[in-house]
Amino acid sequence: MAKFQFRFQTLLAHHRREEDQRQRELAQQLRTRMILHDQIRDMQHTIRDSKQSLADGLVGKVDLTRVGQFARYSGHAAMRARQIVQKLAGVEKQIELARVALLDATKQRKSLELLRDKHEAKWRYEQNRRETNELDELATTRFARNLMIGGAS
Repeated sequence: MAKFQFRFQTLLAHHRREEDQRQRELAQQLRTRMILHDQIRDMQHTIRDSKQSLADGLVGKVDLTRVGQFARYSGHAAMRARQIVQKLAGVEKQIELARVALLDATKQRKSLELLRDKHEAKWRYEQNRRETNELDELATTRFARNLMIGGAS
């Protein structure tokens, strides 16, 4: 029996690969965002713990070296947090672009799959029509043969 061959199968395979690539790119951007969020969260925890430790150190004799270290660390952490937030803003833009690219790739793949399904349905219809015609022809030939054999006796 004949097998359906989609004329644009190579193009469909290309669009599937393209969509997979866009999914990987989006996943990478989302992973980067998660890492940046984790860095900010870790920094916040460290600052909170340092503040608690400093507050405990302010009871009784005050260690000015420790206070100075905390002040320097806080300034450095604030600057680093601003850098991470700026980087995070860039990543958010990249995520949005990656989502749009993925959506476009998905639309292209789905449109080709729809075209393939339509072509396959038309092909199946034609195959069924040919098979029906062949069966009709065989039945007509058999009937005519039976008439000739039965009529000749």
